[in-house]
Amino acid sequence: MSLEKTLAQLEASVAKRNPESFPKRAAPTSSTDKVVQLPLWSEFRRGIPNDLVRGALFTVGNARMPRAYRKSMVIASLGSIEITYTGEELRQDDEDVFLQLVHLARVSPLGKEVSFTAHSILKALKWPTNSRSYERLKETITRLQATGLELRSPHHGYSGSLVRDFAWKQEDSGAPSRSWTVRLEPRIAALFDNVSYTQIDWQQRLELGTLAKWLHSFYYTHRSPLPMKTATIRKLCGSTTKDLSKFRQLLRDSLQELLDVGFLSKAEIERGSDLVHVTRTSG
Repeated sequence: MSLEKTLAQLEASVAKRNPESFPKRAAPTSSTDKVVQLPLWSEFRRGIPNDLVRGALFTVGNARMPRAYRKSMVIASLGSIEITYTGEELRQDDEDVFLQLVHLARVSPLGKEVSFTAHSILKALKWPTNSRSYERLKETITRLQATGLELRSPHHGYSGSLVRDFAWKQEDSGAPSRSWTVRLEPRIAALFDNVSYTQIDWQQRLELGTLAKWLHSFYYTHRSPLPMKTATIRKLCGSTTKDLSKFRQLLRDSLQELLDVGFLSKAEIERGSDLVHVTRTSG
């Protein structure tokens, strides 16, 4: 069975359960075109490559502080993941937007334009639908487009941007349109194989604060998370909180958020060893 037919059957199966989730798929331009496409997941999930959220690529930086510009910076990452990054610092709000763009792109061949309204993105993110948010969204997508990322792990290598390009049209009045298009790099699909990406509960994420969002993504990539020192988590999440005791309190509060939304069933910071123990809720 061809790839196109397999994808069509998968989409039809999911769309039958949730018909509003899937726009019509663009057909390949010829029978010999190779379709490169992301996996399909439900409307209530968001997919992310594990390697992108097991470190400080998307930091927990303070929204009140200017973003640093990074040139060929080695990103703190877990284990054997090596990431070198050039571009403006990415934070959890950038991850939110990237998750939503990838979600929209999953039903079209990668490299094809993905069209959407800015209003629909803002609603999905639960951002206010005002002019300031429109500008913030545009700046965020532009930042994702201007990234230079080199990733190496035992199973994958990738060099490129997170968003290939971003465009919008001008209205007759001269004002910028709020109907936008993006394209993702087709090669990024390699990071979404069956064992290298995670489907995150979107509603849980939207209810969380900055550090809790980072922990949510990070622990989602581990079925049975191993204990980890508080100082290690501080490094991996890109926190600039120098006082470890202050960060430890922020961490406690964020772990409680994960308990409150039902993502974790247990969480504690062990006295003496300073090891963070968490247990994910089954299911």
